[in-house]
Amino acid sequence: MRRTILLALVTTAWLGLGHLAHASVTGVCSNCHTMHNSQGGNGVVTGGGGPQSALLVTTCVGCHQGRNTSNSETPYVFDPNGPTYGTTGTETNTNTLAGGNFYWVSMGNDASGHNVQGIAGQDSRHGNTPPGGSALPAQLTCAGAYGCHGDRTILDQAKSIAGGHHNHQVSGWKSGASIEESYRFLLGIKGLESASYEYHPTTTDHNKYYGIDRSVETDTATGSISSLCAQCHGQFHDGSGEMVPSGSSFGSGIWLRHPTDFDMSRAVARRQEYEAYNGGTGTDNPYSVVSPVATADTTTNLNTTVFSQSDDAIVMCLSCHRAHGTPYDAILRWDYKSWPGGGYNGCAVCHTSKD
Repeated sequence: MRRTILLALVTTAWLGLGHLAHASVTGVCSNCHTMHNSQGGNGVVTGGGGPQSALLVTTCVGCHQGRNTSNSETPYVFDPNGPTYGTTGTETNTNTLAGGNFYWVSMGNDASGHNVQGIAGQDSRHGNTPPGGSALPAQLTCAGAYGCHGDRTILDQAKSIAGGHHNHQVSGWKSGASIEESYRFLLGIKGLESASYEYHPTTTDHNKYYGIDRSVETDTATGSISSLCAQCHGQFHDGSGEMVPSGSSFGSGIWLRHPTDFDMSRAVARRQEYEAYNGGTGTDNPYSVVSPVATADTTTNLNTTVFSQSDDAIVMCLSCHRAHGTPYDAILRWDYKSWPGGGYNGCAVCHTSKD
């Protein structure tokens, strides 16, 4: 009896510590795993099918499918009934998260999201070839060799992300050293994660994205959020003679593609325009959750202002796009296509003289 009581106390204490430390996964093991895939003569795996890798009862899509609320502990990235997005996906009546939602691409609008296997069919225009990149051997997945999350040298999705859910701690700067120490299980990517996954984000509650103010075209800006996108969309990010006109130095002249991993404070010719970012004056401008920017700062201090220190106004892919999906073409954060006359011009948060 004493042994049983002691075991219960130790287990309770361990679970309590996990909760206090904001561990990503807590609760009964059978919520996610099954020993035999059989209960009462019926299969346990959600949606049918045989046993899943890592004894899981469902897939990535199955686990992260649902509707987000203020009480949600699991981040839902696919709402089959249609989420509320709003104008920019940041309003208080919305229920999408930082990455947006796969709902719209699941409804057949290929331009509104990544065509992830199990949610949407193959892109009717691009097939398995990411724009600006080389063809993938198979359709895009959530994780693994053909996905974004986990170790991309491992084909199996569950194996590629192994250890992440159990060992991950929401609080603290993510160094990218391992799966659990990487921003949102994106191996090698650094950042600071909002505990609410940017459910109703504000200037003082949002993700902190890592960026590098690079100085040459072919710099991959290792560890930045944009460097992850570049793994598939490489030509949009670097390449000799592809970012600036031939003979021009990086960051000068006319850009051939929108800059990424480039600090706005270095754009001397247009600096006054960018210094008015989000209605500011060039010093301690309020951070915008509508058009966010990355920072080179790796402390746990949240970047609630911009132009407050060096390299804290870094343009990144997520300044304009969301990773999973939005109601708008090109997975843009807002409906630029309908502007002017309708839609919303989120570009003007940075390009303050263009609205």
